[in-house]
Amino acid sequence: MSWGFGRRVLPTGVQKVFSATNEGANMKYAIMSDVHANPRALKVALEDARRLGCEKYVLLGDVTGYGYDVKTALAEVRKNFDVVLMGNHDSACVGLEPVWEVMAIANYDIDRAQREKLNDDEVAWLQNRPYIHEENGLAFAHGDFTRPQSWNYILSTEAAMQNFFSREERLLFCGHTHHAAVWEQTGKGEFRSKFAKRLRNPAVKAERISFKLKEGSRYIVNVGSVGYPRNDLCASYAIYDKAKNLVTLRRLPFDFKNYIADMIENKVSLPDWLVALLTVATKPESRPV
Repeated sequence: MSWGFGRRVLPTGVQKVFSATNEGANMKYAIMSDVHANPRALKVALEDARRLGCEKYVLLGDVTGYGYDVKTALAEVRKNFDVVLMGNHDSACVGLEPVWEVMAIANYDIDRAQREKLNDDEVAWLQNRPYIHEENGLAFAHGDFTRPQSWNYILSTEAAMQNFFSREERLLFCGHTHHAAVWEQTGKGEFRSKFAKRLRNPAVKAERISFKLKEGSRYIVNVGSVGYPRNDLCASYAIYDKAKNLVTLRRLPFDFKNYIADMIENKVSLPDWLVALLTVATKPESRPV
C-alpha cells in the first residue's frame, strides 16, 4: 500500500445527534480515548463498562499509534463503539496530516508503519471519522474544542476557559493528554480544576473518582487513556450516568507485563517514560471498583 499523505483532507467535521423524543435522556455512557493499538487494555475497559451497565460507547480517537496490534484494536473498536472520533495519530496514520509534519514528529513513526498493515476499507473508515460529536447536550472531541483539527491540549485552567467559551453544552469530554482531568465552570463564573492532586498521583490499584454535576455548573472531563497511560499502569476511562447526573473516572489495571512483552516481540520501541515507570512500578491490585 502506498504512503499517500501530503495534504490535509478533512472528513465531516461535526457529527450531531439530537433526540426528538425522550430516548437517550437517561443513557449511561462509556467514554474512552487513546486506545493506541492496545487491545489488551481495551478489553479490560470494555468488560468493566459492560459489567456496570453502560449502554452507549464513545471513543474520542487515537485507535492507532504507539502500540503493538493495530488490526485487532481497530476491529474491536468498530465492533463495540457507537461513536468513534478522529485522533491525531489516526489522522497521521491514514494520510490526512501534512507529510512534513508526520515525517518531523518521531511519535508518528509507528503510525506510518501501521498504515501498511491496514487494508483499504480500514483506511477509508478511519479517514471518515468526525472531529466533534454533539449529542443530547453533550460534546465530545479528541483534543480541544476551539480548533479540533489542530490537536491542541487542554492542560491548564486557562485552556479550559477557552474551551468553555467555545461551546454551549454543559458537559464536554476529551482525551489526547493521556492524563485524566476535570475542570468546572461554576454558576458564578469561576473556573477551577478538580481532583488534580489525586489524578496526578499514579494509581497503584483499581480506583474510581465520582462526582455529581452541580446545578448551574459546566464541566470538561478528560477521560485519560485506555491503552497508553503515562503516569501509572492502569487504563483510564469515564462513565456518565445521565439518570443519576453522575460522572465517574475509572482507572483499571491490565496485563501490563504481557503488554510490554507484545511490544518487544513486535519490535515496537519503548519510550523513556515507560522504561522509567517500569523500573519503579509495583503491580497494581485488581479488584472490582
